[in-house]
Formats: sequence, structure tokens, C-alpha cells
Amino acid sequence: MNRTDLRLLTLFCLLVPVAQPLCAEGLLDEADFFIDIPEVTSATRMPQKISEAPASLTVIDRKMIEASGLQTIPDLMRLVPGFQTYLVNSNSYGTTYHGASDDYPNRLEVMVDGRSVYLPLLSTVIWESLSINLDDIERIEVVRGSNVPTQGSNAFLGSINIITREPTASSGINLSTLFGSQDTRNAHMSYADSNGVFSYRLSASHEQNDGNDHYSEFYTGDWFAADGSDGKWQDDLSRDYLNISTTWTPDLINSFWFQFGVDRGAATTGALDVESPHFAKRHHDSSFQSVKFNRLYSDHGTLQLSAYHNALELSTPSATIDEVLTDFEIPVGSPIWLPFFAAPIPADEVPDYVQALIEANAYHLIEQDGKAETTDLELQITDRIGRADIVAGMGYRYMSADSEILLQGGGVDEERSRAFGTVNFNLTDRWQLVSGVMYEYSSESTEGFSYRNAVIFKPNNGRSFRLGYSSSERLPSLLERYGESGIVFPAYAPYVSDTVLYDYNSSPNPDLEEESISSWELGFYQALPAQKGYVDLRLFNEHVNNAIFSYYETYTDELDSRQRVRLNKNIGNWRNEGAELQIKYQPTNDLWAVLSYSYINTLYNEFRTGDVGTRKELFDHEDTMTPEHTASLLIGWSPVPDLQLSATHFYMDSVKWIEGGYREAYNRTDLRAAKQWHLDNGSELETALIIQNAFGPAYEEFYRYNEFDRRTYLQLKLKFD
Repeated sequence: MNRTDLRLLTLFCLLVPVAQPLCAEGLLDEADFFIDIPEVTSATRMPQKISEAPASLTVIDRKMIEASGLQTIPDLMRLVPGFQTYLVNSNSYGTTYHGASDDYPNRLEVMVDGRSVYLPLLSTVIWESLSINLDDIERIEVVRGSNVPTQGSNAFLGSINIITREPTASSGINLSTLFGSQDTRNAHMSYADSNGVFSYRLSASHEQNDGNDHYSEFYTGDWFAADGSDGKWQDDLSRDYLNISTTWTPDLINSFWFQFGVDRGAATTGALDVESPHFAKRHHDSSFQSVKFNRLYSDHGTLQLSAYHNALELSTPSATIDEVLTDFEIPVGSPIWLPFFAAPIPADEVPDYVQALIEANAYHLIEQDGKAETTDLELQITDRIGRADIVAGMGYRYMSADSEILLQGGGVDEERSRAFGTVNFNLTDRWQLVSGVMYEYSSESTEGFSYRNAVIFKPNNGRSFRLGYSSSERLPSLLERYGESGIVFPAYAPYVSDTVLYDYNSSPNPDLEEESISSWELGFYQALPAQKGYVDLRLFNEHVNNAIFSYYETYTDELDSRQRVRLNKNIGNWRNEGAELQIKYQPTNDLWAVLSYSYINTLYNEFRTGDVGTRKELFDHEDTMTPEHTASLLIGWSPVPDLQLSATHFYMDSVKWIEGGYREAYNRTDLRAAKQWHLDNGSELETALIIQNAFGPAYEEFYRYNEFDRRTYLQLKLKFD
């Protein structure tokens, strides 16, 4: 046993007895035996108490969402132990579990009501295209640890399931608006109604802000002098979205659920790691349709059929002639001559040739351009046999992606089939065994087999100990397999006789293998009924093998001086060991707090990321690729019933992101004060003041030139029953 394992075991042994007197404070009355332990479904697809799940979970409920004052779903993940959230720019987010990530996190499943929103085109989630508002959310269930046996390949490191409000759970009209820093102007409206058999909920939103002010030397060169460009730009956002959710329950046995959504907008984006970034406005147009049918075929048995379709189109403008000439450092009024030209192209013909170059390469400075679609069908059965609860099913998924920039070899598609099952054995009243398995097969002739086993001991109703092991595999994405891009110089008589490959940027690798992760975990859960809270501790040791990373190979067939090409290979491996702690404590009805903390020690050996002589050769981060310590503390207080005060503090240790570079540790404190007025007609008005990073200073998130400063917002909400 190494020193880290010994420290973690010591922490576990110390916290268990500490939790016992917390639970024993005061004399428990009869009501304390009916302990309110949250129920979840995301770990096994079966409803179960969080203390009986085979993995550690965090539930972010309405109370936490509102008290935090946070405005986006990724920001809420800052409240979850082991998660890291970062702004890539003012309106684009990344969120990951246990670090080791870049600007496109790709090892985390994200779902809305069980519908995967993972984008095969970019191998990630575009959070600003989900057509969901925070007011639409009932709760968020976060599985901390690999959840592939339940949710499939994307849940390699963990999963997030965003559960929206049921149409039957609310009625009337809700209006809200938020405005403040960055010239933010947001508005939201929802309406819900029900007649007992048919229920529906409609939600519509508009979001707009100017983002941060930036500067790019790229746009101050001679080619931009004529239009007076001064290099200033803003990473702004404007979007409109709508979603409709309906339920139909014709009888006590059958129920139907349908959801539809559309999200359209534009955001200015650019990499903020250099002083001369390219930037462009990226438009998005997304939609989804989802349907579920449930039938109770026995006292314990349920059959569920579900289907959904996601579509997303991203578009960025082609590069301009001025941008291309600046990119190639061609002076104004100068001819173009390269060694493979038959003769220099005269200055007066340069614009025509550059336009031909743009058209031949679909030349874009921002690569987020293309289309992606996902269609999914699934059959699931849930039942009870003796002392065992079971869930089993099968599914089919079709994914396609097309991009003239990222997939220059042409559009690609993939079919995946899956079969899954989980059994929850209640061996005795105190002992429980949970086993789950998932088999996936891809039309790319790869397959994944994943399983998880957990033994749970419950000495009493509010306490549980868990020992679990899982082994999971992740199938490569379409972009990882088939990403291909390059630059060719087209023929242009009499100066360029033939089309010439100038720079082969990235090459496909259809032979990619599956990534794998194996993990052990020891969990402890202690309910605190007298304080309406809990203690949740997880110790873990996980080993990632065969991870897919960019690799640079020597490529002498191109004329670019670097003579290299990037492709993906199964070369990465690392080990994470550490602890996660979450405590909820409510000493009085008016005061409560939620503490989250994680310690992660990432260990890895150097592995080669390129041929000798290429720009990148060894993955040898001198600094950690995972923040060693992350923490958050959310405190809520209601001195009077119609006034809520809350404060949230976040801490993230220093980290070297794979793409974003080294970032220093930071502290951030957010404040919120909300006041309600009950009006004569039964409606309610709420005013809230939100200050993010209230005490400063500004800090860098992910990229060097992406700062988060103090931000202030005023929010108004009006409810009509």
C-alpha cells in the first residue's frame, strides 16, 4: 500500500466515527426512522435510494439551483465533487470529471431526461444548443465514476442526467428576466396545464449578451487597414429556444410522453490562448424529438419503449481573402511565389487566386462547421423476481456527421447496437449485491464489454458501506476515427500547373481501438435525519488505458516545412486515486449548507505523442493535468420566510489543461439575495440580486486571455397560478 492509499484509508476511518455523533445528536423521535434519503434512477435505470446505488451520486435539486445563482448547467457542475467546469470563452463551456481534458471534453455522458445530447461531429456537448432553461429543470443526477454498464460508451468517466419538470407537477404561467454584466438580456416564459389525462408544459427563452472585450493583432495588419479594423472583438451570444413536453395517461396501465425542442442562435468564438486569435460568428440550429411509452404489465413489471432524434447544424463563414493573405503573411501589393509555382502570381491576380484557394479548401478559420444527427431506439423491461430487482433491454443508435472542414474525406456514419442488464440482489435486509453489464457493437467492427459489481452493507436504515469494482470500454467517436483536413493549392495557369498538397493537417485512423478504464471504489453514506442532511464519502482508484490522443507523424509528401500530420492513436494511460466528500447539513429550518470536496492524485508515465523531430514528442506534463484539490461550499439562510440569502465559494487548484495550458489556482465567491412579494391575485413576484466573483480578483479560465471578473445581475420572476 502506497502513501496515498494509506492517507485515503485513514481519512475514511476518521470520517465514519465522526458522522455517528452527528446523527446521534439529540434523541431521535419516531419520525426519524422515516429517513428522507433521495431516490435516483441514473445509476441502474431503477428507482433506488442514493444510499443503495452501486456508484456515488450527487443530486442537484431546485433548492440548490436557485440558491447558487448560477446561470448555466455546466456552472452547476462546480457543486459536484470531482467535477471541473471552465469557460472556453464567454459563452462556451467545458465540463469534465477528474480533469485530463481539453476544450472538447469527450468522456462524459450528458442526457436530458435520458436522451443523450452527445454530438458525434465534435465528440462533445454543445451546451448552448440544448434548448433548456434552468427553470425547466427539476433536478440533475450526476454519477461520479464510470457508468458505461448503465448508460453506454459515452459515460466512460461518469454521466449527467438532467431531469426536467413534469407537466403534471406545475400549472400556470412563469415569467422571468435577467439583465446585468456583459449587457446580459435574458427572458424566459413557461406555461403548464393539465386535465388529469393530458398534461403539457411549454417553455420559451431568449438569451443575449455581449461577452468579454478582446483584442487580436491578427486583424490589425495591412490587409485590414482599409476597413478601419482595430482588432477589437467580443465573444457575444444571441439565441432563442423552445421546448414542449406532454404526457398522456389514458388509463392506469399505459402512459405516453413526448418532448420536442428547437434552439437557434449565434456566438462569436475564437481560441483565447494567443495574442492574435482568429474569430468568427458560429451559428447553430438544433432540434430534437423524443417519445416514450410505458406499460405496467404486472404489479412489479414495466415495459418501456423510447425513441429520439437529435439534429444539429453548425455554420461559420468562409475565410475572407484578407484573412487568408494575413494567415500566409503575404504583404499588401506583393505577388505570391512559392517554390512549386511555375512563376509568381502577379499582385493584381492575387485576390482571384486566393478566392480559388478558399473554394478549393472550404477554407475556414474556425472549424466548428458541419451537420450531425443521432437516432436512437430502445426497449427496456423492469421487474422483480423474488428478492431481486432487474432491468434489461436492448437498443440501436444511428449517428451521422458531415463537415467540409473536419471531415474532408466525406460524410461518415455509424450504427451501434447494445444490450444491457442490471440485477439488484437483496441478499438479506442488510446485504445487497448489484451487478450490471453492457455490450455494445459498432458497424466499425469494434465492440465494447463493460460491467460493474458492488456489494453494499446497510447496518441500519440511514447508513451504508459500499465496495465496488467496474471495468468499462469506450468506443471511438466518428470524429476521432475519420477526422481529416488539409490545404491544397489549386492549379492556376500559367503560374501553378497542378493542384499541390501544401499541408496535410490531420489524417483519419479507422483502426482505432477501444479505450478502457478499471476502477475500485469504497463508499460510505450516512444520513443525518436530525439535520436533514447526509455525509457521502468515496475513495477511488481508477486506471485509464489505451486512451485516444493526438499523435504527430512525419509526413514528407506535403510541402509545408513542418512535414507532419496529426492523427489519433490509442497511446494514453494514467491512474487517478483520491477521495470525494459531500456533506449536507441543516442545523435549523432556516439555515443549510452543502460542502463538496475532492482530492485527485493523477499518476502517469511519459508516453510518446509524436515521431522524433515533430513538434510534440512526449506527453510529460510538468504540472498536473488534473486539479489536485477542488471544493465548493453553498450556504443558504432565510432570516424571514420571504427573504433568502445565499453564498457560494469555489476553489480549483492549479492545472495544465491539454489544450488550454497552465492555469493558476483560483478562489471565487458568489452572493445572492432574493425577496418575494405575494400579490393579491395569488401570484408571486421575486427579485434577486446576484453577484458572481464578488470579492475578486479576476482569474483566468482555461485560456490565458479568458478572464472571469466580477459580474452583477438582477433577476425578476413572476408566477401566476
